[in-house]
Parts: sequence; structure tokens; C-alpha cells
Amino acid sequence: MLTESFVAATLAANKAPAHANAALKDVGIFLQELQPQNTLRHGFKKSSSQTGCVAISDTHIFAAQADKAVINVYSRGKGNQEATVPFPERIHSIIYAHGAEVLILGTEGGKLILWEVATGRVTNSAASHLQAVSCLCLTPKNENIISGSADSSIHVWSLARLVSFKPSLGGYNSEEPSNAPVKTFSGHRSAITALACGHSHTSTNFAVSASDDGTCHVWQVGSSQILRTLLLPSFPASITLDPADRAIYFGCNDGRIQSWDIFQQAVKSNQPISASSSSPPIQLLAKDAWTSPSTDIGQANCLTLSYDGTALLSGHTNGAVVRWDVAKHRILNEVTNLGQPVTNIEMLKPEGFPNEKRSNYVVPQVVKPNLEFASMKENGTCGIPAKYNLHVTITAAIIPPRPDEFEQALTGPGIPQSMLDAAVHSIALGNASQAPSTSEPAEVAKTERMQEEMTRLKQQLAVLQDVDEKRRARKLVRMAKRDELGLKRREAYFDAKKQGKDGDAAMKKWEEKVAELDKESDEDDFGGGEQMDLS
Repeated sequence: MLTESFVAATLAANKAPAHANAALKDVGIFLQELQPQNTLRHGFKKSSSQTGCVAISDTHIFAAQADKAVINVYSRGKGNQEATVPFPERIHSIIYAHGAEVLILGTEGGKLILWEVATGRVTNSAASHLQAVSCLCLTPKNENIISGSADSSIHVWSLARLVSFKPSLGGYNSEEPSNAPVKTFSGHRSAITALACGHSHTSTNFAVSASDDGTCHVWQVGSSQILRTLLLPSFPASITLDPADRAIYFGCNDGRIQSWDIFQQAVKSNQPISASSSSPPIQLLAKDAWTSPSTDIGQANCLTLSYDGTALLSGHTNGAVVRWDVAKHRILNEVTNLGQPVTNIEMLKPEGFPNEKRSNYVVPQVVKPNLEFASMKENGTCGIPAKYNLHVTITAAIIPPRPDEFEQALTGPGIPQSMLDAAVHSIALGNASQAPSTSEPAEVAKTERMQEEMTRLKQQLAVLQDVDEKRRARKLVRMAKRDELGLKRREAYFDAKKQGKDGDAAMKKWEEKVAELDKESDEDDFGGGEQMDLS
């Protein structure tokens, strides 16, 4: 059975949290199971974190303490606080580079600190930001770090250069130091409030940045060119992206969720999402926002998506963690209320997958920063200090069993060729057993029959693909109609309320139309819409 959980962190804004359970007193980080059972699994104490100040590795949770220059380190396996690590200045944002095992910290002074948690080595970037680093994100392969600041600047850094053992120059005959940013995006004119990066591993990957003036830019990481500009009706405090980069979700200061469908916009404008100075800004309307459950829910400080992208979780100032239905743009339920402002939330990878691929090494215990590495002289041609040690636990690689053909057909993009060949071969053998025993003419007839069967199978596959495409198109049309009817139903309700009439009665007509649309959908799904001729 699959188990899906998330980690949420809070800011200790009140002296007496509204927890019903006394055991949750002083708890600042919560491990909550979402499904199959909605329940609290564990709590980590003595932590109070601002937005963007919690990072999660496979073995640890790192939390920057609000208003203090320390990082609290918690062991996920042992469920306790492992260490408290001091730093020279306050930390305003952190992020963890999985695979590289590097914790990246954005400081109050506008620079980055990179801490190799398995070695204790610490490196610093140049203080390129004029104010504190307010948000951080990473490109998918950990090639670049993107940092935003209250000074409205966004810098792109090379992680490999920042952790290099030769920090003098950035390249051959280059006067640029390796601890300087490689690119700068300067499209904003106000403080940067949120950053997110696309999931593509190519050089054409994009980033999304928002500022406190309601402006959002979608821009290409490699060239720093603006692809689209979005104008939001309210202040965007958090951003997350669909796992397949199909949509962008914004958490707003009024508690509502605003979304932008990337591909739907491209179809409407009949233009690809590319850099163009002629593309006008896109205004997102307040009426299209996902309505918050109440006015006192507070700002949506953080967002995260479920593994399949169908559910969105938002953490709010009043302590609520709300689950939203992505397809219907509405609230499903309030998952929990933590009694303090929820500032960080992150969905964990589901547990229970068969043949789950795991890392061949883990960091059992973090190594505290060792400032001696910075003062050590280079040793040998590689420049690695003699006392530079890697503390990891290496596990034996477990080779998962090779999936059979039936599993490949279920989970893969199509039916394996070996299954098709075996089917054709069995058909040919069956026909051959019924044919009279003759010499060469019988062999020719058998070959012709096999070719005919192959042609027939290809025709059937083409028909099935055509039917599937038509069903998908009808489904998209029905979804658009359902959204339109839902909007009219809400308008009828509020109009009736303003006139002192019964709002439920005013919605009844539109609810009947929605029911008719759903009935039409069911008839199509059970064969009423498309008749397949596979003969």
C-alpha cells in the first residue's frame, strides 16, 4: 500500500499554541501522514522557522531558527534533534541539493553559504545581493542555484564552481571569480517573494519568479530572457509547479490560490511559450482564483503538490493546512490546524512502490562545519586538503527483478514488440494447423496470412488510438462546460442572496444542467459516444 506524507513547519508567533494535545507543546516541525490515513506521525521540537527556511534530505531535516544565526538538525530515522549548528550571520532561506549532499543557505548579508553535510566543508559566495537572500531554488540536475533578494535582483550561480577547491578564477584567462554569479535576471522592480524552477533537464528549462508588486515573470534560465509576464490581482507569497510543468500555482496574501495553465494559454494564443518582446502581459483575474474557505485563514505562505499532481496543499497564517482539488479548483478539506502560522510545507516521496530504487549511500550523521578547510593550503595537483574525509554509509546495491512482459505492457508506453511477435506467431500456427498439408504453395499461403494478420492488427491499433484521442477531446470540452456552469451557479447564488432570495433555489437550474452534463459523460464512457469497428 502506498503511503504519502508531508512535512510542515511553523513560526512561533504566539506564546500559547492552540494545540489540543499537550504532547505537541513546543513542536515546530510536524510529520503528517496524508493518505491512506490522515494522522500526525511525529513532531520535532524547539524549532521556529520563517518561510523558505526548512530543507529535507533523505536522512535529515534542517531548519533555520527565526531571528537566530543557527541551524537545527533533526534525524528523520531516530526522530530526534541531532545538532544545533551556529553560523556567522542570520539565515533567511535554505535549500538542499540531493545527490550532491550540500545544504545551501541564503544569508542576511546577501551571500550564499554552501555546507557539505557529509564532510563539514563550508564555502561562501560573493555578497552579490544588496539585501538578504529571501528565496532559493535549484535546477533539476543541481547545476545551478537561483537566488532572489529583497533588492529585486535574481542571481544564477554554478554549484560546481561554488564548491570547487580552486576558487581563484572562473576559467582560463578569466578575471571573474568562481564565487560570483554566472548570470543575473533583472526583470523585477520590487522585492522577490517566491521562486520556482521547471523540471526539465535540458538547457531550455525555465524559472518562475514573483515580487510583492503582484508581477510574475516566466523566464529562461540559460539566457535570462523573459518568456511571459503575469499580472496577479493580489500579492503572491509562494509558488509551485505541476510535476509535468503544465501549470503554475500561486499562494496569495488573501489566502486564495491563483493558477495559470501554460499549455491552455499557448493553445488560446496559438503561440509557443518563447522569448518575444511582442507578447503582452497576461492579467490573471480575481474571479478565476480558487476561493479560500474563510476570510481569516490568512496568507498562503507555502505550497506543495501531491506525487501525481492532483492535490495541492497550502499552509496558512492561521495554522491551517488545506488540501485543494487541482482539477476542480476548489477545496477538498482542511487536513489539519497546527495552531501557529504554517511557513513551510513539503510533500515527501510516497513509500510502498514495488522495486523502489534507493540510493547506494546515506549520510547517517551530519558533520558540523569545519572552518579549517578554508585556511588549509592546497595539497597535490587536485588541491584537496589531507584531512578532507567523506562520512557516508555505503549500502549494497539491490538489483530489482526484471519486469516481465505483462508488467511492461501495463506500465510502459505501449505493448512490447515481443508480445506482438508472439501473438502473430501463435495466430500463424493456428492457421497452419487447419491448412491442408502441401508443399511450397502452402508455405506461401501461410506467409500471406501472417502479413494479412499484421496489417489487421496495425489497423486495429490505429482505430483505438483515434478513439482515444476523440474521447480525450470530448473530456476537455466537458471540463470546460462544467467550469462554465459552476461559475454561473455561483453567480446565481450570490445574485439571489443580494436580492434577499433563496440562493439554493437559484442554483437548482444550473445544478440540473451539471447533472445532465455528467449523465452525458457517463453515457459516453460506457459506449454511448463512440462506436469502434475493429472488424
